[in-house]
Amino acid sequence: MLVRAALPGDLCRRWAQGVLAAREEWTPDFGGEQFSLGRAFYTHLETDRAGEYFEDAAASDARVERHAPGLQSAMRALLTDAVGGRVTPREGWCGAGVHVFPAGGPLAKRGGVVHFDTEGLAAAHIAKRTPALSLVLMLQPPSSGGGLRLWPERYSGRDEVDDATVNAGGDATVEYEAGDVVVFDSYRCHQIQGFAGKKDRISSTLHAIEIDRGLWESWF
Repeated sequence: MLVRAALPGDLCRRWAQGVLAAREEWTPDFGGEQFSLGRAFYTHLETDRAGEYFEDAAASDARVERHAPGLQSAMRALLTDAVGGRVTPREGWCGAGVHVFPAGGPLAKRGGVVHFDTEGLAAAHIAKRTPALSLVLMLQPPSSGGGLRLWPERYSGRDEVDDATVNAGGDATVEYEAGDVVVFDSYRCHQIQGFAGKKDRISSTLHAIEIDRGLWESWF
């Protein structure tokens, strides 16, 4: 689901400026291929730093609020609208944060890894296919490219995505501007596309799972 102008573009650009001004407080991930303001769980899980994520969760949220005031509450409100229920922060986890993909960097040149957003889901959730969503708000799009490509393929127990799936067709690429929001099934195969120009790609992400009927937990 794509929602155009879900938030004012000027507000998102101000948040992006705050993020850029906070460069010294970014968390580097994957050797500096990407960065985040606020810690992202999947990057820490994949690099054996999950302990750092949980130890720094409260301070991480404070950093986001200091440099992008109101962003985290706005992201929960957007998710609340999307699910038509109640959204509560997952206890002990980080709230919504910001991804920064540098202009001219590895992702800009080749695109992101084709993946699913299942890292924050328990095995029981995955086995039952408990409803889970990913919400992405664009704060600063790159000069060109950088859209989100989605395939109909859903998670089947394997994190790796083979070429047959990628080339099977049925995919669509969503291009979005500052203030636009994309909400999609976390079990759905997707990829950030490469991009050109001198502007970093800056977006905010919030994941959520329905833990009871109409009640969702959220995290970054």
